[in-house]
Amino acid sequence: MSGRLEGQSAIVTGAGSGIGRATAKRFAQEGARVVVNDLSAEAATATVEDIMVAGNVAIVHSGDVTDSAYVDALVAFAVEQFGALDIMHNNAGGQFGSFLIADTPDDVWERTQDLNLAAVFYGLRSALRVMVPRGTGKIITTASLAGLAGSQRVAPYAAAKAGVIALTRNAAVEYAHTGVRINAIAPGSMETPALEAWMAGLGVDVAAWMARIPQGRLGTPEDIAAAALYLASDDSAYLNGVTIPVDGGRFAKVGGPHAEDVIKP
Repeated sequence: MSGRLEGQSAIVTGAGSGIGRATAKRFAQEGARVVVNDLSAEAATATVEDIMVAGNVAIVHSGDVTDSAYVDALVAFAVEQFGALDIMHNNAGGQFGSFLIADTPDDVWERTQDLNLAAVFYGLRSALRVMVPRGTGKIITTASLAGLAGSQRVAPYAAAKAGVIALTRNAAVEYAHTGVRINAIAPGSMETPALEAWMAGLGVDVAAWMARIPQGRLGTPEDIAAAALYLASDDSAYLNGVTIPVDGGRFAKVGGPHAEDVIKP
């Protein structure tokens, strides 16, 4: 343990698997006491067990972050257990199906906005209410590359993640003077069960997909956890209101066509 978060307390939402689990574990390795949230109590408990086996500190608090009253209770729990809340990672999110815009059902739109945007707003708001009076705190939101550029069959998810980016910027501007910093991470194609299921549902050729990523591979949850640690630590003390793409260079590359696609043999 290098102790970059020693003595601090953190909440990570959606930490039962994937990016959330990797981030909760990384925060704990760096000395933070972590409240692990997930809709699944079983998944959250598994994350906490991983953390505690390594000799670090974590507590389960399972529940639905699309419920604003629950989110307020989650933040209050962290303050009650650890005396303060230093880091809030609003990470929970997900996509419901894969539709062209004209075929998207109302319930898919609504559920996607609730989980990916409203839940982030509730977490941001609740964290600000306890951080601002202390004059310190770090809030991290998980956006997506989908919120930065157009794609297909992800419009509800992309719209919500673009909203997360805008919300992050506005919150940073409103609260920078208080000592609270607010930044976002935009993961690209990550090696997670959610992406695997999405690709399988569409019949995506994974090897061909990876070949179009400049670094030639999918990202890992640990790649995102490393970025989250940077934003949660003092190393990013003058970073505020930004969205960091963690995507192997995808966002830096023009969408196409590309020379390698059209050069004649």
